Amino acid sequence: MKKKLLTGALALILLAGGLTAAFSVSQSETLVSLGYLSGAFWNDLKATVKQEVDRDTTAILNEAAAQAGQGGGSAFAAQSGVNGDRVAGTTGSGLIWTSGSAVVYSGALVDATAGTELAAGAGLAVGHRYLAGSDVTLVVSSNAAQWMGEGQWTLTHGDPIQPPADLPFTDVARDAWYHDDVAFVYQKGLFNGDSPTSFTPENRMERCMMTTVLHRLAGSPAVSYSTLFWDIPDGQWYTQGTIWAGAMGVVSGVEPGRFDPSANVTRQEIAVILHRYAEKMGYDVSASASLAGFRDAGSVASWGTRALSWAVGAGILNGSDGALLPDGDATRAEVAAMLHRFTSWAERQ
Repeated sequence: MKKKLLTGALALILLAGGLTAAFSVSQSETLVSLGYLSGAFWNDLKATVKQEVDRDTTAILNEAAAQAGQGGGSAFAAQSGVNGDRVAGTTGSGLIWTSGSAVVYSGALVDATAGTELAAGAGLAVGHRYLAGSDVTLVVSSNAAQWMGEGQWTLTHGDPIQPPADLPFTDVARDAWYHDDVAFVYQKGLFNGDSPTSFTPENRMERCMMTTVLHRLAGSPAVSYSTLFWDIPDGQWYTQGTIWAGAMGVVSGVEPGRFDPSANVTRQEIAVILHRYAEKMGYDVSASASLAGFRDAGSVASWGTRALSWAVGAGILNGSDGALLPDGDATRAEVAAMLHRFTSWAERQ
């Protein structure tokens, strides 16, 4: 997390161009609290740099348009692609996304306009300026897309990505942060709505929902009923998924013989479940990240530390305002996002 914070801050400062100093203190102020740096100062810095980035981006686009009209060149070259194209950039390369859509396939991409770092599977926004924090690959996900690239960017053709089907859910707005994640899990048949027109993204994810989704992700293998858990009767919508997950060792009961299917699943429980599932599927789970940068790292249970370190390192679980919230109940939208990221991660194994 500290690395990401520093990467994002440095990228923002470099891209701002006109920003001459991040902050200054008097000689008598020898200490600055971490709370101030990660709170008020960081928010002020992002706001200031955003203004500089927006101004600089507009100037670049205007200059490029003017030079193109005069037959001249620009440091930012206009590029375009179609659905499925891979756009690969080297560390330090920049771009301005001007039309269409794309997602991050691998690597670290810093959104200088928003002051964030995009994880694998995250989408680019039109009008935003980006910097490759490492070698990065993007995939065009719309029929056509255009961008302005600076540095080393290469374009290769790939198989088209099927655009998400129109969602039938009236409670999932197109501009919601989780829209693409919900579209992904719905299109893949991993999630159903609570009704034909309602997804209830803010509802809490229950343990039996999680086992059902993983069973579907595994291809819905056949299951013979057994009394693995006394509170999982035969014939329920969640029976096969829960018995399968229990028999596979992906989940365990809250106590011997009891699963507690209607209990909410927490964020660290999801990390553990996904970690176990990845191991059972033969994926490389060696990715790891320090949790020390999260202010509530001390509240992570001993049984959840390894899985959370993996989930953060693999880009599957992100913090919320500098916190992991390990015991926080996960919403259906949050689980959809984690499964989307997990699937993207698994495809790269």
